[in-house]
Amino acid sequence: MIHNTKEDIVPIAENIIKVRNLEKENLPIEQSSLALDLFMVIAYNTLKGKPLTLKQLFHSIDFSEAGIRKHLKRLLTEDWCKLEGTEHDRRLRHVVAQPKMLESLSNYVEILLDAYGPKP
Repeated sequence: MIHNTKEDIVPIAENIIKVRNLEKENLPIEQSSLALDLFMVIAYNTLKGKPLTLKQLFHSIDFSEAGIRKHLKRLLTEDWCKLEGTEHDRRLRHVVAQPKMLESLSNYVEILLDAYGPKP
């Protein structure tokens, strides 16, 4: 087993605390793995130009549909994302990240790179 010294552990622990504080203050995740997964999947697929349908979203996250619906409802109500119908079939709805979500993801990535990215 590898044993790290205090000098190795302290800076990493400080970065973890910094990242967790940013999550609490700026992301709609309520310290929930489900909410973080939902946030990331919606934002990622929107950025890729392939937002998921509701059905695809429910199948892409390994949590109960009821739990996903609960967190998705809050994200929709708070304008983090929205449902958009397709031109050919309005019943088929995609979950699309809104600027608020994409900006928060950008800030989150910046903090993660600062905390864990390569140092000059």
